[in-house]
Amino acid sequence: MQTKTGQKIVCISAAVLLVFVTSARSADDNMSMPHANLTDLPTTTAAAQPVSSSPQRAAMLMVASWYGQKFQGRKTSSGDIFDLNKLTAANKTLPLGSRVKLTVPKTGRSVIVLVNDRGPWLKGRDFDLSEAAAIQLGIHDQGLAKVEMALLK
Repeated sequence: MQTKTGQKIVCISAAVLLVFVTSARSADDNMSMPHANLTDLPTTTAAAQPVSSSPQRAAMLMVASWYGQKFQGRKTSSGDIFDLNKLTAANKTLPLGSRVKLTVPKTGRSVIVLVNDRGPWLKGRDFDLSEAAAIQLGIHDQGLAKVEMALLK
């Protein structure tokens, strides 16, 4: 069982991680995703906040998008071959091989994904999901959505 001090350390570590993530920029910052509804989405991940005070893990509110056919069969940062039908994700800073539970707060739909790639490289996005993960979350048609993120052990 973690103490309140342990919870503070986790929250501070998450805040430092978010500052690092939001400081990364790419030449692709001006690209946009078709069908993306950007209303109600934060313009930066620096505003991500803990949404759970669970002593075991704190969920963070983040933005997820998805990628698919264009990358099918290409090598990911982990060396895996990208398969849009597997439950995988790209993230800039989480260790490759991490398992993450993502939940859409508005619908309660969730998915557990394996982080096996780096990205997304578009400003204001925290996760690029495989097409299968986006379908399971129910965000395939809208392109991106706010999600709660919880890092699993």
